Amino acid sequence: MSEGRLSREQQALVERVAPRVVEIARAVRSQVGTLPVEEFESAGYEALVKAALRYDPAAGVPFQGFAYLRIRGAMIDALRAANPTIRRQKRAMRALEATQALYEEEAKNAPRGADPRTLKERVEAAAELIRQTTSAVLLSRMTPEDPETTHDEASTPADEAVIRAELHDHLDRAVGRCADDERALIDALYHRDLNMHAYAAELGVSVSTVSRRHARLLRKLGTLMPDATGPP
Repeated sequence: MSEGRLSREQQALVERVAPRVVEIARAVRSQVGTLPVEEFESAGYEALVKAALRYDPAAGVPFQGFAYLRIRGAMIDALRAANPTIRRQKRAMRALEATQALYEEEAKNAPRGADPRTLKERVEAAAELIRQTTSAVLLSRMTPEDPETTHDEASTPADEAVIRAELHDHLDRAVGRCADDERALIDALYHRDLNMHAYAAELGVSVSTVSRRHARLLRKLGTLMPDATGPP
């Protein structure tokens, strides 16, 4: 982990957050089984060291949150490099990338230092993030199946199949009410398997612009699908 480059304070930060790397790796591995968990951990530890080297306490951001985004992002980069081809893995990959973008957007917009928001405002912001991430996961799961992929309907419990069908209907109606540019974003990120960097290059805009549009879209879908805001 190139620990020799770390100062004593940076080493302490790494040691404090290191146990979280295993937890994050296992969580990512449970969603997409493309890589051994050890490879996720390796990418995570490397990102943790880099985070400690770049961390500036004066920015007023807790190190654990600062490092979490970079650890999770490094694991997603490792997944992206593995280029999974199985449809279930592609759906999970889309969800991971979409939620990572939301977390990064939230971190970028979060107040620095002492949070000036009231408890009610913080709770409302957390609820909004949950609605957005739920919408992202639903989109990743409800996109059309790969025609070469077979699905054993008998393996799906009847009640789960009904819920899935209802959510699909909610999503179809919500997407139908979106503007053309919003549907194009959905098509790019959730159907064509582009990441935000690739889609930003295609449009000739910055990645942050695509990220903001994505967050607004998921906020809109969350309000249009009131029955779909429970656990995905």
